[in-house]
Amino acid sequence: MGRTRKFCGKTNTLWRKCENCEKREGCMKVDKDFIAKGILLDCEGFYYVFKKLEIFEAYPRLDGDVEKHNQDMAEYEERHKGVPLLTPPLVANGTLAAELALKYLVFKEKGEYECSHQLQFLFNQLTEPHKTALIERICKEAHQNETTLTENLNNISNLFEDFRYFYEHSALGYSNFWNDFVHIVCDYAFHFNQNAKKLINDKNEQKRIVAKLEEILPLCERLK
Repeated sequence: MGRTRKFCGKTNTLWRKCENCEKREGCMKVDKDFIAKGILLDCEGFYYVFKKLEIFEAYPRLDGDVEKHNQDMAEYEERHKGVPLLTPPLVANGTLAAELALKYLVFKEKGEYECSHQLQFLFNQLTEPHKTALIERICKEAHQNETTLTENLNNISNLFEDFRYFYEHSALGYSNFWNDFVHIVCDYAFHFNQNAKKLINDKNEQKRIVAKLEEILPLCERLK
């Protein structure tokens, strides 16, 4: 792919105002933590819409029970009466959610990310252990090996731009791998955030205990 620009938070208003401040280094960390939370909040919103659309758009499958399948098809057709084509927003929201999940993981580790919509490019920007952990999960849960993962990821890499301009293409589609990829990557990012919060809380608790001990120790010395 061609050269991309990087986002590292320097366009943020707080960064510009504090550029000459002696406390700038501390502000940089706070500012970037704030931006990381914002990336994940955006991701959660697009992922929420994607899941709603995924359920609504789920096409009935024939599993052997023809009567039930016919009933499911009738319900599917009924709920889609008067509803516009939802495939483009389904794919655009899901792919953008996965894109933001990847950008969140990259930003948390590097403090910046490349401004690209290409999933394969962003996936390759991941640092360890995130990249290895995600490869293992995708191979297991989406029934892939490293070769098919690379091929399938390449196939879905540009879906956001493709489906955002759906009318420009004569034919477009996506595979079950795409659905799996979106769910796995987003779930991983959400759990990483929760674990990071727990680690921070644990560290804060450790500091509280140490501070309490420092208060008690002088009293213990007096009682000797």
